[in-house]
Amino acid sequence: MADVLWVLICLANQTGVDLEEALKKNIEKKTLRDAERHINNPKLSPEDN
Repeated sequence: MADVLWVLICLANQTGVDLEEALKKNIEKKTLRDAERHINNPKLSPEDN
């Protein structure tokens, strides 16, 4: 995994991608998209466990 991360960092540097900003945007996008994703999932209900 460390090798993959290293390559990702190198590619980001070569292409001018700000990985920190890209990660923040991605987390925000998925947080908004998935805000209610698991609320009605019966497998995750505490009553069933």
